[in-house]
Amino acid sequence: MSEPSVIAAGDPGVKHTMKPLIAVLLCAIALPAFGSDFGSRYPAGAIKDRAQAEQALREADAEAARIDREAAAREAECHTRFLVNRCRDEVRRDKLVAEQELRRVRVEAHDLQRRLDAEEAARKRAASPEPAARPAPDVREPPRSREIPPDEAARNRADYEKRVEEQRRRAAEEQARAPERAANARAYEEKQAEAARRAQEKEAERKKNEERRAERRKQAEIKEAQREELRRKAEAAAKEAAKP
Repeated sequence: MSEPSVIAAGDPGVKHTMKPLIAVLLCAIALPAFGSDFGSRYPAGAIKDRAQAEQALREADAEAARIDREAAAREAECHTRFLVNRCRDEVRRDKLVAEQELRRVRVEAHDLQRRLDAEEAARKRAASPEPAARPAPDVREPPRSREIPPDEAARNRADYEKRVEEQRRRAAEEQARAPERAANARAYEEKQAEAARRAQEKEAERKKNEERRAERRKQAEIKEAQREELRRKAEAAAKEAAKP
């Protein structure tokens, strides 16, 4: 009984036949990228006032929800493709690129809001009435139940003016430090965003490695099953040949 012919893996004809097939399969897995003009609507420096910042943050939330929905849909589509892992990797990379624009716009909007809040607070402190009309919590008016000696009145007035000047100095320093605090807050948010991005990439790489290991185990099991089938056929053929 003749055995069925087995085409060797190194056969040039097999390689020639497989190349067009692989190219077709690679083309078949291509999925559209996350299409959006969100980043172009808010280029760097485009957010100028509080209303624009609030609008940008609302649109950023909506864009984030859209990206999540599209990523989930594309992830599901990947399971119908030939090279599932490569397809899912492309979805993750496209999602990271889209989310980078979201983080940039959100950081710029929050930065502007903090700066405007600091400027408004400084203006309110500077525009507050003089403590003589509305005494500050730590300033006491001279008692009016008795006559104040001239020297004591002079000292009280000097102390009062000193405290007013100190309050003005602190308000000016607070206003001067507002840009620095805003920059520090922006740097912190960027650092947190970068840490989140790295953690996401690390998790994606871990899942990718797990999928590769599972694929290798699957291929090893298939090869082992093929070897076992060949061995079984060979034993059956040997028994058949040994019959009289």
